[in-house]
Amino acid sequence: MGAGPGLGESLARRLASEGINIALASRDGVRLERLAGELRRGGVRASGFTCDVTDELSVQDLFQTVCREYGVPHLVVYALQSFGPGRTMDIEVPAFEAGWRHNCFGAFLVARAAARLMAAAGRGTIVLVGSTSALIGRENHLNLAAGKFGQRALAQVLAREMWSHGVHVVHVVIDADIRGDIPEEFPQSQPEDLAETICFLHRQPRTAWTSEIDLRPWNERFWEHC
Repeated sequence: MGAGPGLGESLARRLASEGINIALASRDGVRLERLAGELRRGGVRASGFTCDVTDELSVQDLFQTVCREYGVPHLVVYALQSFGPGRTMDIEVPAFEAGWRHNCFGAFLVARAAARLMAAAGRGTIVLVGSTSALIGRENHLNLAAGKFGQRALAQVLAREMWSHGVHVVHVVIDADIRGDIPEEFPQSQPEDLAETICFLHRQPRTAWTSEIDLRPWNERFWEHC
């Protein structure tokens, strides 16, 4: 979910390199066809799907279609982020609600749908991608922090509820800018390296699961980005 440039594309390519079939989803599914075609040429099944993660019926339709075409997913990654900077007393209600819906409510809808399917199958991994604002509420970041705090809470609750069903739930805190978003002179994480860690989390044996991990480049100070 949120298969855009940067982390989303890098993760899709990394998973495909292991022969894993890929269902890509975003609000504009047509835009994903280029990437899906690239992955198919590499020898895996891949399709782009249109989904509004903030709409319950849209999420339900997506999972029904994916299950029909691919089967119950082994791995679901929610990697959306919506941010509009501003001081709390200046933020308009629609802006606050939009941030919460994409950063938290959408994660809930997607994770709930995945959890129901995976629990019945007795396996699976759900990765919720967070940011610095999942842990620290900094000035001018309310529209991001409110949702990302909630997404972290969702991950913690869901992990405790799902592990006994054989479903691994992980919250990944990316405390960094990601290459491609900013000029090269700033510290940043390579999306390919972030994707490598997500693949590692999916491959963890059941006797040594991680519930939360934070990632940043070696030349980055702790807890200073989005």
